[in-house]
Formats: sequence, C-alpha cells, structure tokens
Amino acid sequence: MSITPEQIRYFIAACRYQNFTKAAEELHLTQPGLSKAIRELESHCGTALWERHHNSLALTPAGRVFLEQAEKFQQQYEALEETARSLGSGETLLRIGLVPMCGNTLFPGLHRAFLDTFPKVRIQTTEATGPVLYSLLDRHEIDIALCVTNHLPEKPYSCYVVKDSRLMLFVHKDHPLAGRTAVDLMDLAQEPLVLFKDTFGQTRYLRRLFAACQIHPPILHQTSQVFTILEYIRHQAAVGFLSEEFARDEKNLVAIPVKQIAIGHVNFVWNRNPEQFPALKRFLEFVKDRWPRQKQQV
Repeated sequence: MSITPEQIRYFIAACRYQNFTKAAEELHLTQPGLSKAIRELESHCGTALWERHHNSLALTPAGRVFLEQAEKFQQQYEALEETARSLGSGETLLRIGLVPMCGNTLFPGLHRAFLDTFPKVRIQTTEATGPVLYSLLDRHEIDIALCVTNHLPEKPYSCYVVKDSRLMLFVHKDHPLAGRTAVDLMDLAQEPLVLFKDTFGQTRYLRRLFAACQIHPPILHQTSQVFTILEYIRHQAAVGFLSEEFARDEKNLVAIPVKQIAIGHVNFVWNRNPEQFPALKRFLEFVKDRWPRQKQQV
C-alpha cells in the first residue's frame, strides 16, 4: 500500500507537537486513529520513526530523515492543489495574516492596490497576534504574515522589512503630558492605562519594560480592539500605546516618543518557497516594488 498525503500530514502534525493527543486534536482525529495511521506509515517504511517513552515522543534518526522529505512533499503537494484549484477559474488564493495595528493602518491601502493590479488573486485575511500568526505559518494555514517586531525572525522564516515604526504613547491634546517632546516610563507610574490584552506581544513587551523600571501603572482596561483604545484616550479616561501611524488621523490626540521603547520593524514573514506558490511570489514582488528602500531580506 502506498503512502498517502493524509499520512504525511498526520506525521508532520505529530512531529510539530511531539504528542499524538495534541496532534489528533488539531487534525480532528481520535488519538487511537492517529496512532494507527502512524504505525501503518512505519510499517510501510520498514523501520521505527518514533522512540516512544511514557509521556513523550522523540524522532528516531530515520524519522528525522523522513520528516525532512515529508515537509518538502507537503509544500509541493499544497502547491499542486493550489494550481489545480486555479485551472478552472483562473483565480488563485493568497492567505495573509495581520497583526491588528497593521491591519488598521498599512494593509488596507496595499490590499486595494494589489487587487486592482491582480484581480485574479483572491486574498483571505486573518487578524491575530504575532505568536498566533507564526503558529499559522508553521501549520501552513496562512501563506504570509504582516508583523511588527523589534527583532527580525531567523530561519526557517524569511522576511522583508516594509518600514520602521515606533510604538508611541498617545494622550489627549489637553493631557498634561501633551506638550512633552518625549516621556520616560517613570512618568507613567500613576497614569491610568488602556492596553491590549496580555495575549498581545506588544503588551508583554510593555510589561517587561515596566518591570525593568520597577513601576506598576494602573491598568484601567484591556482589549483586543484598536478602536477601544482610541476611545479611552479620546475621552481622556486613560493613555495608551499605539504605532505612530495613527497620529496622522487623530487630530485631538498627541503621540509622544517613549525613551525606553525601541524602533520596531514592520515586516512580511513567510516560510515557504515563493517559486512554488505563484500568488505568494507575485505578492512579494508587488510589496518590494511598492517599498523598494528596504534592503533587509532574511
């Protein structure tokens, strides 16, 4: 019996989690069903792919070799499926993940411009936090992600920096800090804050900075919505942190640099070969033509 694409997909999921139960949950299978599929795969290979311990799994040397080839096959198979879908309609699908602030500022104009140029490419967007987007990339559930980070990703990811952006403190124009050219985090020790939820990388980053300064500002509210943060600041109920791009459209708010906050990089991240995915290749070429000044590509 030949190896099936489903077995390859099951094996890669099991490798990702090093746990059959968690992999089975992702695949919507029972744990015994996944174990049976893996045993059949091992039988076909004629050797063990896993070392099974009481509470954990580890790949054998043969399993590591098989995983390397399985991942290559999976990418080629997905590319083939994409080609097959596009043959009849002439339409290709590109799945893009967005962190919330980029989804509100940079991406809408890019989205419209790209579709005007390539109307046969259908874009499917997913908005989530950075860690979630990287997980979706790893599972090939999105093709590319637009993120903001202080440190560029390393292999197996590739990235292209679109622009630099600074996370700034936003206050109402009548706030006592509004006239400052810069603030220190120590200035915010007693200021009510509105922040994103703790699942957001930005909030975890800010909490680390606060801890380094040994201060604990009062957090009035946490949300997953940019609009909510803006409303709290507009009503002078709190101050908050947003990327500098929001300052252009908020005439009653003032954006102030924070001494401890480093400049971030707005970058597209992907982990598959664009040569095998025409829609991804076309999109990256469009992005690089639109923002040619950046030369960092990992």
